Amino acid sequence: MLYILDTGAIVQRPEVLAHAATGDLLIPQAAVDDIRDREKRGLRADLEHLLDQAIAAGAVVAPSADGGIAELALNLAAENGAEAVRVVTTDRRLVRLLASKGVTSIGTSDLLSAQATAPSDAGIEQAARRIVSAQHRNLASGLAIALAGTAMAIVVVRYHQLIFHTAPDWIVPIALLLAGLLFFWWRERDRLSYGLFEVMIGLLISSQSIVTLPAPSELSTAKSIQLVGGLYVMVRGLDNVDRSVEDTRFGGWWRRLFRSAR
Repeated sequence: MLYILDTGAIVQRPEVLAHAATGDLLIPQAAVDDIRDREKRGLRADLEHLLDQAIAAGAVVAPSADGGIAELALNLAAENGAEAVRVVTTDRRLVRLLASKGVTSIGTSDLLSAQATAPSDAGIEQAARRIVSAQHRNLASGLAIALAGTAMAIVVVRYHQLIFHTAPDWIVPIALLLAGLLFFWWRERDRLSYGLFEVMIGLLISSQSIVTLPAPSELSTAKSIQLVGGLYVMVRGLDNVDRSVEDTRFGGWWRRLFRSAR
């Protein structure tokens, strides 16, 4: 059986590469190039190193085809029979396309189940676990940083009179400029924690437009703008979270939750 891995499958479950020695894993050159370009996109290069280990252990790199992974799968199905080819992917559009051509697609969990009794490279498996553990730690630290940033923002808002009204007027624009630069630096360095921070701040802004009203029917124009503004900040935060988890295991779950039509 030939298993063709796309980039999403490798990113979501890197431990599948531990079975490279079986010679059944085939990785398109486009997926190899995409993973090797991760560092250029500001991402960790650990997955690239893991991929190199898998190729050295026996994973086969297939030349790129004009039609991408779909054309590669169809060509292999024509040569070896459709029952001998499985495409391992997280891309639902690709799954539908291949199904219309008679080629079967499976998920990473299905591949791991199929390879459960096959030889496994302990070094690659341990490296894959370290990558996944690092992603979990990054998510946990991102949430902690976002909570700390939100707490600081609440303190500033509560004591803004003490902070700003007792300072010289020329201090305020400088402080705001520095704060803007700090937030920009934060977003560029850690988009995940910044996105979570935006979600929390947007939630607070929108909530304050409602809970401070005597009755919901008294929602004024200013409060309505505050409500919509808070929702906008939340969406911007979710967009930053989306970008930050795209190349991680969580990205697959995120896409299934928010991009079901894809």
